[in-house]
Amino acid sequence: MPVEVVPFCSKYTQDCLQKIFEYAGCVAELRTLSGGQPFLTDNGNHIVNLFFKSDVGDLRAASDAIHRLPGVIEHGMFIGMATAVIVAGESGVTVKNKP
Repeated sequence: MPVEVVPFCSKYTQDCLQKIFEYAGCVAELRTLSGGQPFLTDNGNHIVNLFFKSDVGDLRAASDAIHRLPGVIEHGMFIGMATAVIVAGESGVTVKNKP
């Protein structure tokens, strides 16, 4: 999951993100370009990608924890925004609508 962070404290924020979600086997990695330099957003910020080995649990609580960290601009969870989810798999496509 991508997290946009300010460059000034991106390493500190990256370490904090990994520590917060260590219970879910989280690995936090700075997104880089092929030459190794940090990828920059349109606003000049860095992206830290979070990789989870297991479920993080309550997504609203996870979202709040991420937003409370110094240096975090935004994350890739779109909580409460979607009215439907389309899931494709080996057995076909399923559409799940919000009740």
